Amino acid sequence: MTTHVPSEVLISAILLFVACSVLFTPPIARRPRRGHPFVALVGPRIRRLGLRPARQRSQRRSAALEALSALEAELRVGQAPGRALVRAFAETGLAPRAVAAVTWGSDIAAALRADAEATGLPLLRALSACWQVSHSSGAGLADSLVQLIESARAEEEVRGHIDAHLAAPRATARLLASLPVLGLGLGMALGGDPLAWLVSTPGGLACLTGGVLLTVIGLRWTSRIAARVERSLC
Repeated sequence: MTTHVPSEVLISAILLFVACSVLFTPPIARRPRRGHPFVALVGPRIRRLGLRPARQRSQRRSAALEALSALEAELRVGQAPGRALVRAFAETGLAPRAVAAVTWGSDIAAALRADAEATGLPLLRALSACWQVSHSSGAGLADSLVQLIESARAEEEVRGHIDAHLAAPRATARLLASLPVLGLGLGMALGGDPLAWLVSTPGGLACLTGGVLLTVIGLRWTSRIAARVERSLC
């Protein structure tokens, strides 16, 4: 003899499992990742699909920091500054004007400032300042880059800690947004039909519309607060 499980009970169990998963899953701090062949292969295709602006900025910062480390390493082994810049940044696409300036013999510091404005990377603007000082005074560019890299890595660590702290309110907002769906499932499990009331009566439609609008507003509000904190670190 088989026991038939009502679909309402099954839906309620699924909704309860999803809500508990969101509630009890601890936030994971995002850390900068090193380059990987698979990431290098599919990265440009993923970017064309349109990632979140915060994720795009994080990827550009990580790529710029890796290129800066490569530039410092090239200078340490005796490469000329212009050649080292081309070798470090040519594959990243972050400093096309500076790479072109090396090729055509133009002002590299000015080109780096233009690339910083185009990409929104303060790291390139700082590199432009180091380059200009080194070119005009003869100061060691590699030593300046060491300080710049250490400062940039410290800032990335701060961003990682802030991302970890922002993960908790974001998870809470998602949980609160899922509670109305969980309530509908529990109501159906108890033998009621709240969905039919919501979609077939004027009062239900008003509650449904208001609830959806308030949920969307709450999620957008939380997202804007988190995005404002992230932009303050860019």
